Amino acid sequence: MRVKWSYLGAVGTLSLFSFTWLVRQETTLTLDTAKSKAILTADPVDLLVAVHSIDKNSCTNNTIMPKGWCLDADRVPRYVDGGKPPSFIRHYNHKGYEKCLAGKTLVFIGDSRVRYQFMHLASYLVSKRFMRCQDLHSLNNKSGLLPDPECYLIDHENHQRMSGKDWNSWYQKSTAMLESCGDDNTQQQESLCDCYRPNPFQPQQTFENRFIKQATPNGEVNLVYLQNFENLIRIDADFPPFSSYFPSSSSKRCTVGECGPGNRNNEFQGNLTATLEEVLPLLNTTHAFVNLGWSHLFGLTAQSEFSCVIPEFERHHPDMKVNLISHVPNQGYKGKSTPYNFSYAKEMKCASGVIDRYGAAENVPTNWYWDNQHVLGILNEEYNHQLVEKICPLQN
Repeated sequence: MRVKWSYLGAVGTLSLFSFTWLVRQETTLTLDTAKSKAILTADPVDLLVAVHSIDKNSCTNNTIMPKGWCLDADRVPRYVDGGKPPSFIRHYNHKGYEKCLAGKTLVFIGDSRVRYQFMHLASYLVSKRFMRCQDLHSLNNKSGLLPDPECYLIDHENHQRMSGKDWNSWYQKSTAMLESCGDDNTQQQESLCDCYRPNPFQPQQTFENRFIKQATPNGEVNLVYLQNFENLIRIDADFPPFSSYFPSSSSKRCTVGECGPGNRNNEFQGNLTATLEEVLPLLNTTHAFVNLGWSHLFGLTAQSEFSCVIPEFERHHPDMKVNLISHVPNQGYKGKSTPYNFSYAKEMKCASGVIDRYGAAENVPTNWYWDNQHVLGILNEEYNHQLVEKICPLQN
């Protein structure tokens, strides 16, 4: 029997907000098949948005910053997309993230590079700060500083690949790190992990599905990550959406790091298309960011073909917005041929929403990655700004 995963804040009356002159749009939302139309109402801009002054000298000195990037007044890199350097750039702060995401369920489906962006976002929501890792310390000639503890969520072995036997320990520790009682128990964040990895690694015997639930003053935020290496997603029967988030005393839910063969019952097993159709509605998804899996198996051509699935899905599910999320390019990416000529969206066969992670990574220093494929804090922060601003557009 399949049980719909109901969220306290995702069902019922949803209050909408606006960011005064930054956001002026009329939004139509579908809630339980009933459409409600609302004009975003006002909120003080300075409470939701951080304004970063740009050091324009850094923008034109490629020995300091790669093309398309500038330093702000706090010497934090900011992506300006290769255009004329602005005097300042705006991004949502923590309150802005919370207010934008309240009442929504974001589902991430993909490989480890999607996982780490998810972990970075979940970490920001619970810690209220963007993690500062070795990429930023090296940039500011402070390589002797230790990275923030949260960097363990995206760089678990300090630039080294984790041995097979350590993965289940990482699942346990990272799940605990993404939990919090919050301030006066009003901003509690819960974290579940349907996780297990064998040693040696075998992709078809490896499972990692994460479920984050955060209570905020504006409503509940739900984040979900579903592992997808080889266009195959599996979800255990004792985890959402097939079981209550908070299990009964009779639940047989496996312990984090022990959800392997012989200790799980896959209620769902299917490819990405089946996951969209069968799982996303049960999760009460509002926004999904998906790709087919490992880039060496599902390159640009496969992603382009899949782009045609999305408009048809959205036509039948107008209350959900699905975006293809590109792979993060490998370390040392120099662009398809000449700088800034590659647009992930334009490479898609059909018009669909996309999160393009290529442009920001072009020509960045190698130490912004912790290995050949995985980026550290600077790029993950930029990727999550782009993602949240895709949901709640912000005018700069």
